[in-house]
Amino acid sequence: MKTLWALLCLSSVSLSAAAWTARPFAEVAVYPEFSAPAEVVAVDEAKIAAEVSGRIDSLPVRVGERVDLGAELARIDPAAYRVDLARAQAQVALLASRVHLAEAQLAQTEALAARGFVSSDGLRIKRTELAVLQSELAAARQSVEAARLQLSRTVIRAPYAGVVRERLASVGDLAVPGTALLVFAADERVEVHARVPAAQIESMRAAGAWYLVAGTRELPLTLLRVSPLLSAAGQAQVAVFAPRDRVPPGLAGALRWVSAQPYLPASWVLQRNGVLGVWRVRDGRPVFEALPQAEAGRPVPFALPPDALLVDEGRHALDLPADEVAR
Repeated sequence: MKTLWALLCLSSVSLSAAAWTARPFAEVAVYPEFSAPAEVVAVDEAKIAAEVSGRIDSLPVRVGERVDLGAELARIDPAAYRVDLARAQAQVALLASRVHLAEAQLAQTEALAARGFVSSDGLRIKRTELAVLQSELAAARQSVEAARLQLSRTVIRAPYAGVVRERLASVGDLAVPGTALLVFAADERVEVHARVPAAQIESMRAAGAWYLVAGTRELPLTLLRVSPLLSAAGQAQVAVFAPRDRVPPGLAGALRWVSAQPYLPASWVLQRNGVLGVWRVRDGRPVFEALPQAEAGRPVPFALPPDALLVDEGRHALDLPADEVAR
């Protein structure tokens, strides 16, 4: 009877030892997909403001209308600036005549001085008078340029090709320097800004491909940079991407990427003796390896060689003494 009982025990041990199978990690690993809210923003978007004072004569571009670089966006009454330009030009003409007269007088004085009829002081005075008039003429010409510049500012042109997003003024309004007239956004130079949780930044950086998903569209992206600043509320960082296809500013969606790091599926994470871990095969026998970063019910990043063996069938039935947890 004792011999029979010993045989039964040995048989039970053998069955228990053979009641599990193994699979390589490459067949078990998963590569989860992550997402973060994202939107398309214009690289250049400005409030176009008046640079001179005057009444607004026209705002020819409507909201949503696209215009090319240099197109007229607004026009301010130029009458007063034309008067200023004409006055400055008249001053230049007057001073040019006086300079011409002073040059003739100096030439005559130099001739008289050569024959001793004019003193050296008298000659120096004539030369000084000519130099003063020439300086005044130069200043007057600068006044003409300033007046011409002010006149040119009565016509406000598009600083780049883009679209009028919003009109902030109307024809007939009185504008002063700094008065915002409209919001103008570039439609060709755009970026995708995504708010990525700080804990997922490294996973996002390591991904080989990124996509903007908006409705049924899936647009490939190129990573440009990641802001080092974190938002206080969501503890997220802004990742900036360049779209490879043309997309309009304001388009909202989600940034998606697939993790480049393998994860152990949640169903393979088990708890033994109050510790979360996974059953691995070492030296032909199952060993429980603790996973300190694991959370129950969630996949866990796990770096293993692709051919490393994990206990598959029978892993839920395996148990171990309290002091046999590999860490």
